[in-house]
Amino acid sequence: MAVRAESGPLYLAVDAGNSKTVALVVDGSGIVLGRGRGGRGDIYGAERIEVAEEAVFGAVEAALAEAGAAVTDIRSAAFRLAGVDYPEDASFWEERIADRLAGMGGWSVKNDGFASLRLIDGTGVGLSITVGTGPAVAARSADGREQCSGWYVFDDLGGQGLGNSALKAACREWMGLGPATRLTEALCAQYGVADPGELRHVFTRRFGALPGTELWKSSRIVLALAGEGDAVAQRIVDDQAEAFVRYAQWCARRVGADLAAGDLPVLLNGSVATSEHPSMRDAITAELARVAPAARVTVASDSPLHGVVLDALAEGGVAVTPELIARLRQEHPEAFLAT
Repeated sequence: MAVRAESGPLYLAVDAGNSKTVALVVDGSGIVLGRGRGGRGDIYGAERIEVAEEAVFGAVEAALAEAGAAVTDIRSAAFRLAGVDYPEDASFWEERIADRLAGMGGWSVKNDGFASLRLIDGTGVGLSITVGTGPAVAARSADGREQCSGWYVFDDLGGQGLGNSALKAACREWMGLGPATRLTEALCAQYGVADPGELRHVFTRRFGALPGTELWKSSRIVLALAGEGDAVAQRIVDDQAEAFVRYAQWCARRVGADLAAGDLPVLLNGSVATSEHPSMRDAITAELARVAPAARVTVASDSPLHGVVLDALAEGGVAVTPELIARLRQEHPEAFLAT
């Protein structure tokens, strides 16, 4: 951890999702002075709204403490939070930030789908498809119009959806209602059960059931088997890719852009899309090439948190340069960002 060398202004970046919340305090050159982690920061996903609050503010307090900084040292803060889907959600957080972090400089609150946009070229204009525990699609036009997918997603997507779909596929094979798939054996081995019937019981029984979050961990099994040619696993991945692109097209239209014409650059990000198993990013890239051949598509080499840092710096008046973006890549160890 870097030692604070001078008393210049500091910047706060917070990225809250369905699996974790992470916060960073950085100086004007992007050097990390403090880190903090918390649990699920989505006000819709947490079991109680207070749990999401404490995940966010607990991570912020830890980052400030590690940096040896006070709230008043923060010139600008960017909060990119899952569950900021409606105007009243942003108002909820605005009120609590003003109360819990009184004396802080300016801040912005947006859906976590916007976290990665500035990673494209530093401007914040573009479209991001983030495939993590859940889905997040967001677009911003050059004139500042914004749209995120939020609650307008009607498909079970991301790592959560991969796990849920894998369990269904295994059970259907076991019941004689679906095609054979290697997912069946792999999931039973993963959870130490004899067959998919027992697996279904483990996750749905009234007493002592495993939480759904445990099932989401099987997402990498789906990606791996899709890459090895399992047709059922590949279909699960392809279905998600097609859905993600449909939501991307909708977000683009909402900001006055034509994805097919290449009006917005596209970035893929999130733990599933950037996994060591390329199945999801390959499927989304292929679907984009089919329906939007003019779109310039890149896969992020930085986490969404890097983008939130860039937002905090840019909104605080710091110029976002290629050198700054490159420097940030050295500032975030994988262990800190791991789900």
